[in-house]
Amino acid sequence: MDLMEIARVARIAAHPAGRRIVFCAAELARAEGLGPQRRQEYLAGRFCAKEAVAKALGSGLGQGLVWRDIEVLADERGAPRVRLSGGARAVAERAGVARFDLSLSHQAGLVVCVAVAT
Repeated sequence: MDLMEIARVARIAAHPAGRRIVFCAAELARAEGLGPQRRQEYLAGRFCAKEAVAKALGSGLGQGLVWRDIEVLADERGAPRVRLSGGARAVAERAGVARFDLSLSHQAGLVVCVAVAT
């Protein structure tokens, strides 16, 4: 589980270098089609989900994982889905994790994500 202020992520996402470090191309492309407030919520949700997934893997970011190893996309109904690459994929394979279920919520300037690894 991870909880954070949307404004904190908005400051990171406001800088081109910060966006490139944290977010994958598909995440940024989806965000660009949203209005300013929704874009902040969307990127904060992705940031929070990456943190929750790293925790569920039992390895924090920077410990064999980088931000872009964890990509948070949406399925055909809009539900968040995870795609792993690089170090995150290797950690998941060693742990026997085949999938993640995510729940994201935004309210009152906060975003929360619960990630369950199975």
